[in-house]
Amino acid sequence: MALLHVRILIVQTENKIRSYIDRTTALNAFFQNPPLRVEEIGDGNLNFIFRISDQSGTSLILKYAAPYLRLLGKDFPLPQNRICVEMHTLGYFKSIAPSLIPTLYHLDEASFCFAMEDLVGYKLLQTAQFDQFIALSLYAKLGAFLATLYTKAPPKHEANYYENTTLKRISEEYIFIFPYIENHPALMLPSYFNPAPKSATFLENIDVLLNLFQNEKECLIHGDLHTGSVMIKHENLAIIDAEFSFWGPLGFDIGTLLAHILFGEIYNCFMHKPVQFQPIVRALWKAFETNMQSVPLHIIQHSIGFCGTELSRRLVVPAKAKPLEAIEPLEAKTKAYVLCEKLSIELVESFLHVKRFEDFIEVVERHLCVKTH
Repeated sequence: MALLHVRILIVQTENKIRSYIDRTTALNAFFQNPPLRVEEIGDGNLNFIFRISDQSGTSLILKYAAPYLRLLGKDFPLPQNRICVEMHTLGYFKSIAPSLIPTLYHLDEASFCFAMEDLVGYKLLQTAQFDQFIALSLYAKLGAFLATLYTKAPPKHEANYYENTTLKRISEEYIFIFPYIENHPALMLPSYFNPAPKSATFLENIDVLLNLFQNEKECLIHGDLHTGSVMIKHENLAIIDAEFSFWGPLGFDIGTLLAHILFGEIYNCFMHKPVQFQPIVRALWKAFETNMQSVPLHIIQHSIGFCGTELSRRLVVPAKAKPLEAIEPLEAKTKAYVLCEKLSIELVESFLHVKRFEDFIEVVERHLCVKTH
């Protein structure tokens, strides 16, 4: 029933998009060979994403924020200005990393939508992890981008220009709060996984990380940087989906990305494919260090702690880690969940005592090697 409801909303929204393009001069001028085709291509929870193309193949992407959550419909309202934050943040990211951000063609804050470059031939890094070798230079580009977030600063604007408080609160709840409340209705535990009891140290450190997330205004970060918000094509890389951006600790972006790289490598472990964790993470970190010149210890520690929280929470929230869900058979997936939980616990419990990034690599290798050998 939910899927049918979403489909009805998509059709209604497609009709609105056609009408919008007809009356928007900048978008009309982009296309030379009507009629236009409007096709929803996104499967995200928040927003509608459409590919608009004409008969010659000219195309662009239009992203629209409805006044509700795309996945759940009109009964779940959500402020539309979330997409204005994304426009502002992508615009800033484009100014500091022009080769890594899609071109923005048309911004319309009044209509809560924007048009951007169609990344033809690109695929999600998350998808590519399953079926191809990914050049280490792409991970190096991500490392350099993360350093740039720290070394550059955006122009000053009002408090909510780059940050949506509603989305930040959703992140707080689903990363640091709901996963640790027994039988919370927002969670979705798979039948084959029973979470282990968490120690007092673990829960205390989750509170430390929550406090950092809420109060550490270190730099403007992406807020949802993972292998599903990065697209690649050969040697090219594009970063998308910045609606969760906020002023926060850089380690949150780093840790989230590391966790999702790990999900892919855990998939490889259990599907008997080559594990590339060390070269991938070393390429990313070397580029990060080079562009930072000097990495403060707290960034290393925060990155490891936030990596642990992301590994932990994806096991129990509705938005699961796709690489873990793709593991077969069920017995292997169950073992992967347990491995992931053990790793997350060690990372969260120990992050405040870490002295070097190499400590993180050693912990991960110790857990991965249990399955590799």
